[in-house]
Amino acid sequence: MYKASVLLLIIVFSVAVSSCSPEISPQEAKVLVALGEIQRGVEANIAYDQFVQRSQTARAEIDLLKQGEKANPCFQSAVERSYSAYEIARKAWKKKMQEKDDNRKADLDMTLSFSLSFASINIKRANKCYE
Repeated sequence: MYKASVLLLIIVFSVAVSSCSPEISPQEAKVLVALGEIQRGVEANIAYDQFVQRSQTARAEIDLLKQGEKANPCFQSAVERSYSAYEIARKAWKKKMQEKDDNRKADLDMTLSFSLSFASINIKRANKCYE
């Protein structure tokens, strides 16, 4: 009897734990895909216009996520930080294209590099929210 009670308790606990583990929603997955498209584009040296287009797609997916069900706070924070870093990178890239001073271009390159790295780190953080 004792063994059966313990076994039943273990089964109930296992089912409860497995049913409570969070899973990524379809909309959250779309956000990750959109942010990943930006990252892959950056790694493939896409043009500024393509970067802007991919950024707009990501923003639209993030906005849809906000309108839907309440997202995982860990995930939401990470994707917002990632997108914000891409926005900083976009602004730095645009200014760099217009800049004539080489020292200022170097500063903007540093900003661009830092922002893109920060965005990539936050995409990884978003993925870890569901591990």
